[in-house]
Amino acid sequence: MVRMRLARGEEMGTADYVNDRRNFPRIVKEVKIEVSEISYPISKENGEEGTSKNIGRGGICFALPFPLSPGALLSLKIYLPAWQKYKKSFAQVLNVGHPSEPLSAIGEVVWCSPVTSGTDYEIGVKFVDIYEDDYKALARYLDNMEG
Repeated sequence: MVRMRLARGEEMGTADYVNDRRNFPRIVKEVKIEVSEISYPISKENGEEGTSKNIGRGGICFALPFPLSPGALLSLKIYLPAWQKYKKSFAQVLNVGHPSEPLSAIGEVVWCSPVTSGTDYEIGVKFVDIYEDDYKALARYLDNMEG
């Protein structure tokens, strides 16, 4: 994995995430996600399932039935349909990997707030670590969704 970098070569920090909607447009997309808080000792259990509200190059917003603390690091598996067709890697040429394989990323919770109509919580997460090829595929996927 690589640290996610902005076009200028700077790491994306919290201040950049505040302006996320200008720098990284969001696409309304409801898909299944699997979320695991990264803590020691590493849990062998599957993550909690949730539903995304929107996604962009800089992060994702999703709902869970419980709150998460800002600053918490998360392992994310995002089940975007057909996102892998946007990969331009050696594995794609060989047709390795399953087309429904999730996009994996490490994210940091930026905010969490209760949903007014129910018991869920909306959670805003910025991506902090993601494989470079996967990030490029996500960017192409989102560009295709916008157009």
